[in-house]
Amino acid sequence: MRFFCKTSLALAALMFALAAVPAVKADPIVIRAGGFSLFNLGNDGSVASDKDSLVGASTQTQNISNPGSYEILLNPLTFTTGFTGPNSGGAHPFTFSQLLSINGQTQMLNLVGSIDIDHLVDTVHIISATPLTFDFKTFSVVVTVIPIDLDGIGEGVFCGNLKARLEIKTGSPVPEPATLTLLGIGLAGIAAKIRQKRKSKLA
Repeated sequence: MRFFCKTSLALAALMFALAAVPAVKADPIVIRAGGFSLFNLGNDGSVASDKDSLVGASTQTQNISNPGSYEILLNPLTFTTGFTGPNSGGAHPFTFSQLLSINGQTQMLNLVGSIDIDHLVDTVHIISATPLTFDFKTFSVVVTVIPIDLDGIGEGVFCGNLKARLEIKTGSPVPEPATLTLLGIGLAGIAAKIRQKRKSKLA
């Protein structure tokens, strides 16, 4: 009975040591957005013009390492408006893509947008994108694009920011080598005690 108590206490101590291992943090994260260029949005084909155009510049975001939710800049936007033809009024849907990399892992981010062309105001909408999940050994990152509306009043150049929300989640903590060594020593000791007790009973 005394041996059973000692064994139980040893196992409890080892389990406590495992539980006390600090939670694994994500590695420092580097996010790169490739950027995009869209031209002739809503053009009715009657004029030779590269307007309305929407350009998203490439960016790099880094030095994020703690789990949680973050809002980051995905692309600075430049919206250039101009005459797109007499029959270009109304709403015009479009789709586009850009490469998104996190710590060297690259996926294609596919987005849905539309442009509303009126006499005085053209408005470009980035409506949605399928969230991307990047899985690593000790953490994962989910990227969700935040919708945006950008107005262009008359002819000119207008600016805005396309942003995304990051959800960083860590995986289960991995026991440190020292903890695993302690566990092995403890189990070996228990096995030796059991063998010793069996031998003494047989003798």
